[in-house]
Amino acid sequence: MIFQAGRSVIRLPQLTLQRLGNGRTGLSSSWVERVPALYNVAQSQHYPDLILNSRLNAPILRRTYAQRAVSRPKAHTGRTTTAARKAPTTSKTKAAKKPAPEKTTPKAVPKAKSKAKPRITPKPKPAKKKKAKAKAKAKAKPKPKPKPKPKPEKPKKVLTEAQESALTTKQLKATTKQLKATALKRPHETPSSAWNVYLAEKMRAGRGVTGNSFAALSKEASSEYRQLTPEKVEHYNHLANQNRAANAAAHRQWIESHTPIIIYDANLARQQLRRLGVTATPLQDHRQVIGLRKPYNYFYQGRLQSGDFKGLGVVEAAKLIGREWKGLPVGEKKPFEDLAAQDLARYVQERKTVLNKDVKQNASWKL
Repeated sequence: MIFQAGRSVIRLPQLTLQRLGNGRTGLSSSWVERVPALYNVAQSQHYPDLILNSRLNAPILRRTYAQRAVSRPKAHTGRTTTAARKAPTTSKTKAAKKPAPEKTTPKAVPKAKSKAKPRITPKPKPAKKKKAKAKAKAKAKPKPKPKPKPKPEKPKKVLTEAQESALTTKQLKATTKQLKATALKRPHETPSSAWNVYLAEKMRAGRGVTGNSFAALSKEASSEYRQLTPEKVEHYNHLANQNRAANAAAHRQWIESHTPIIIYDANLARQQLRRLGVTATPLQDHRQVIGLRKPYNYFYQGRLQSGDFKGLGVVEAAKLIGREWKGLPVGEKKPFEDLAAQDLARYVQERKTVLNKDVKQNASWKL
């Protein structure tokens, strides 16, 4: 548009341009203000049909930046006309900026995807050790440890009858073996009867003969023993008595070689073996503590020694003595109770000194 307006101005006659640029006329136009710019454009475009002389250039250049014409002086104000002829103060008018044309950015062509490089994970840096503080913090109270939870009990394995019997037999054998070791084994004893002495002699004589079994030798010895003369029988009885005395001396020596506590434990083991069906006689030790006797024991022993129950059986005599004891008054039972109290003191002392065991008496202890 600027170039079109410039061409129209350039084609105007010189007189018209001079009138438009004359300041005395009082005309002002924003279009005239752009004449110098158009003039410069005309010169840059080399228009030959328009030649602007110096007379045209002066008024145009002088009115380049004028915004409005100076008004004429009024008659009633009294101002001189020279003040009106002074050049008015001009201010530069800023040309309105035209909006910049929108730039059209070409669409970016998508680039070909390059192969993704594997990421290299950085190694973690070792944590720096914190410097120990100068003042140690107060130790916190230890937290109470939680109580361990009870473990669930495993279900017992169900055994068959054969397994139970085998297990019972195995346990019985182990128990019997342990009890026999505690019960002590008696030393070997020589025959202590006339028959046993004769049989042992017969066995020693026929040991070297082939074909003689124990059953055959014992059968033959039994038939011969019945036919022995009284002198021979008396001889074998004498040998048996000697063996019995020797066995007693050897047994006493063997018993005394062990402490009373060992013999006491051995007798307890022999008692358990008898309950299991194993033959085991108690060991005789004169050092063992005699059992405790109660008031009825003293009364029973005295009644048997009186001779009032001769010809009666043990069971019948015990029943009669028991009835008498229940019918006795308290005063007549007092002597027997005193004897039992003395025996209790003796029993407690011997058990402590011999077996190193205390007697536990409870409230239900009765003599």
